[in-house]
Amino acid sequence: MSQKQAIIERLFRTHYARMYQLANVLLHDEEESKDAVSDVFARLVQNDQMSEMSITESYLLVAVRNRCMDYIAHRQVRQKVERLLPTDNVVYLSDAVEEKRYAEIRNFVETELTEQDQRIFRMRFDEKMTYKEIAEELDVTEKTVYKHLHQAITKLQEHFNGQDNE
Repeated sequence: MSQKQAIIERLFRTHYARMYQLANVLLHDEEESKDAVSDVFARLVQNDQMSEMSITESYLLVAVRNRCMDYIAHRQVRQKVERLLPTDNVVYLSDAVEEKRYAEIRNFVETELTEQDQRIFRMRFDEKMTYKEIAEELDVTEKTVYKHLHQAITKLQEHFNGQDNE
């Protein structure tokens, strides 16, 4: 075992419980809390400049708090996207009207959205991929996926809500 691995293992054994407790208080989710703490240790493993002297309990707790804030921000983006796409109040249209509307949306997506917005939009709605699957396939964060979907949906709403009022 290398010296770096020994340091990280010692830090993990000494501080994990407090770090997890803080994450759980902030996130109210056991799995996300474990993930947040794991993310902090994963970053330590990747950090070549690390020394045991520079890593204190305060440093680790601040790192966990910051990672939890990232998780909370991701949740908020996901909730915004979900609010923009309500699924309970679906209005059923005739097949002809529905096909025309679908063609208009397709045309708008192909002509008005950026390539990345189009790609993520199609992956989500045509291929029925989850945010996580899209993020992994495109090698981006889930937050980036939410951001692109939010942009696409906002543009669609602005265009078609304005069109419905004419």
